[in-house]
Amino acid sequence: MVIPVVERDSRPEAPKPLPKAPPPRPVQEVPYVESIFQYRSRNLPTHIINADVLQTALLAESEALERMKEAEELKKAPRKRPAPPRPKKPEEPQPAPLSPEERQEALEDYTGPDDARSVSNELRGEMREISMRMMICGVCTVLLALVSLVCRSRFSIENGSGSWPLAYVILNLVFLTVSIGISYKTVLSGLKALFTAKANADSPVAAAALAAVVQTLCAVFFQNELVAGGLHLYAAVVSALLLANAAGKLTMMRRIHSNFRFVTSREQKYAVRVFDDYNTSLKMTKDCVAEKPLIAFQSKAGFLRRFLELSYEPDPSESSSQMLAPLGLVSSLALCVACLLITRSVPAAISAFAAASCACVAAGNMLTINLPVSRMCKTARRAGGMAVGYEAVERFGDVNAVISDAGELFPTGTVVLGGIKTFGSKSVAEQAIMAASALMREVGGPLSGVFQQVISENEEGLPEVEKFTYESGGGVVGRVDGRTIYIGVRGLLINHRLEVPTREEETQYASGNRNIIYIAVDAAVVAMLVLNYTADRRKKNELQRLEDSGISVLVRSTDPNVTAGMLSRLFGVDPASVGILDAQLGDTAQRLMEDIQPRSDAAAATKGRMESMMSLISACVDLKRISGVLVTFQTAAVILTFVLVAFLSCFGHIKQLSALLLFLVHLAWVGLLTLIPRFRN
Repeated sequence: MVIPVVERDSRPEAPKPLPKAPPPRPVQEVPYVESIFQYRSRNLPTHIINADVLQTALLAESEALERMKEAEELKKAPRKRPAPPRPKKPEEPQPAPLSPEERQEALEDYTGPDDARSVSNELRGEMREISMRMMICGVCTVLLALVSLVCRSRFSIENGSGSWPLAYVILNLVFLTVSIGISYKTVLSGLKALFTAKANADSPVAAAALAAVVQTLCAVFFQNELVAGGLHLYAAVVSALLLANAAGKLTMMRRIHSNFRFVTSREQKYAVRVFDDYNTSLKMTKDCVAEKPLIAFQSKAGFLRRFLELSYEPDPSESSSQMLAPLGLVSSLALCVACLLITRSVPAAISAFAAASCACVAAGNMLTINLPVSRMCKTARRAGGMAVGYEAVERFGDVNAVISDAGELFPTGTVVLGGIKTFGSKSVAEQAIMAASALMREVGGPLSGVFQQVISENEEGLPEVEKFTYESGGGVVGRVDGRTIYIGVRGLLINHRLEVPTREEETQYASGNRNIIYIAVDAAVVAMLVLNYTADRRKKNELQRLEDSGISVLVRSTDPNVTAGMLSRLFGVDPASVGILDAQLGDTAQRLMEDIQPRSDAAAATKGRMESMMSLISACVDLKRISGVLVTFQTAAVILTFVLVAFLSCFGHIKQLSALLLFLVHLAWVGLLTLIPRFRN
């Protein structure tokens, strides 16, 4: 077989003329995008978008393109009967299908900027509905109290004659029905969860509402006992309990809506995370943490996911209801039977059942944890952070150390150059300072701001940095334009066998709060910098709060002057609560803080400021410690109130337990539970 060979001309082809570029558009015609939701418009030839939201926009655009691609593939797919699927081998694991509840939960969560408006509208609608429920329950509670006051005064005047007892029962039934009707979601969800052995925070108040309806209906047949004062209707107490339940839910919804505005804001978000390498954590905290280390840090996040899912996670008070609700119902029924056997009085037994059902309701169940959590979230937002709810407390409540950078502790302006003493030629010193400035610009840290002040007008003439290393406790050694540059304290120069100035000469410049940094080139010291360090007041307060909460600070630094003693003196903390990371651990900490997560859990986040993370972590630790006390007090309140009702019922004194007395008992417990977090210190 012969393959023909075609000879080509070896001469190069003449270059084709390039097309002329279109003339630039006037500045007035360049479109400007005012809102984040306009970046997807297809009728704009040029898109202008804030750089802070660029990553979020790209993620949303990628998801939209994937959905469009899937839709096009479905349209192009042939419509014919599919072949039966082949059975998979037994060793191939098949993924379990999602339940309808899980699919619905995934659909209803916040997944991108496109969902922001719909989620916000849904949250506002929930708040309006709960506010309306609170208002109607509050009006019904007041009206029930007035009905009880008026009707019972008429009982004593008319001595049981007339239709006042029947009117009293009917009015109680009407207003109680209105309260339960407006709170039908609470009652139905509580009863359904209770009778399916999955009790929730609504189950106790739903059982009390059912008991109050039964008592009010039965009171029609015991009007004489109403007149004689042997039977009290507890409809007003149940209406007040429904009011408290709605107040707790409104507090939660307001917290979620405020946090959602933080999540959807344009600023760059930093997710607060926990370091999960146990062995490295032990090395980092060996000098400042005695127990098992749990280290928190923050890093950039592209999108905060699972916001709604984490916001609605149950808190300990709701978890305790899973035990209290069924026990309360069984105990109330048992007390009803016991009272009937002891007193032989049906009205007394029914009253005991209704009163015990109300007593087994933790009136502050939805407020006990929600109120302090909402206050914590409000404080975090003011500081530039966000805690999603009790889930943040659960994740970060056991943190005992946080990672920080010395450049964040000493931002620009807190390290001031007090003076420069040169050794040898002035021109050599100037060149050395320029090389040191270029080196510190690459290294970063507190000293970079100082050298920025020195060469503020000559940044363009800085030499090129080849490499650098940081020696723990000594300083930085680097290669700049073929020369070795040393920037550090006296010990660094001694370790590299360089001749250093005398101690007496150094001491006269380093008196008070002033510190010394040397600059050396190759084998000669060329300059000595006198530095003054000052502490930022807000960072000082947050560091002291961390210390009070038992949390240590791990500082990654390239400035040898930043020591545990120096930080203790400036920020007013114990040196034992400060750890300075060595060069290797400092590199690990730097990688953690510079790690960018495209999608991170929305448990806790900040806008990048270190003090925001410190404030958030200390608040979570404090609330984690007090939450157990609150739940214990709440459980004790339920038990003691039930014991009071049981004692009065079994000894035939249930008539002394009026609706007003039971209401005041609940009010006292709620007041105590709301005051405990304010006096936790």
